[in-house]
Amino acid sequence: EIEDKMDVTQGKLVMGLDVKLKEYNSKFPVSIYNVMLGESATSKLFQNVREKASLAYTARSNYVRQKNNIYIRCGIEIQNYKKVVDIIKEQLLDMQKGNFTEEDLINAKKYMISGIQSVEEEQDSEITYYIGQELAGTFTTFEEYIKKIEQVSMEDVKNVANNIDINTIYFLRN
Repeated sequence: EIEDKMDVTQGKLVMGLDVKLKEYNSKFPVSIYNVMLGESATSKLFQNVREKASLAYTARSNYVRQKNNIYIRCGIEIQNYKKVVDIIKEQLLDMQKGNFTEEDLINAKKYMISGIQSVEEEQDSEITYYIGQELAGTFTTFEEYIKKIEQVSMEDVKNVANNIDINTIYFLRN
């Protein structure tokens, strides 16, 4: 745990998660896990930290495949630090236990597929996608990518959840 102080009015919480799955095809279920955890407005973090508990101005996660990490970021009132960390840990544990629905999985897949399709429609995004493929030494067409996302199961997501560890909790406060 790392704490920094600066003249801020809103605390910034960042949690770094290690993804222990290394094989290339694990990126598809990890991406779905990330959407369900915190990338979308229907995610566990958004719904439980921001909406239900009203403890965060923002609550999101993002998956950085090249580093095999997920980063959770929240803008919070400084005095809510412990409560927010506890709720985030509860969401991680819920994912490990498989406490999510088929509807959650379907919504995450729709979200991912919509994002993939929008990349195809933007020339700059498409070029960036293919450069990334080249640098990674892989080549997955958009159609293959969508098919792999569609194949992700509830068990795949639970497996991802059980292969994630918190490596860092960083808090910027006043």
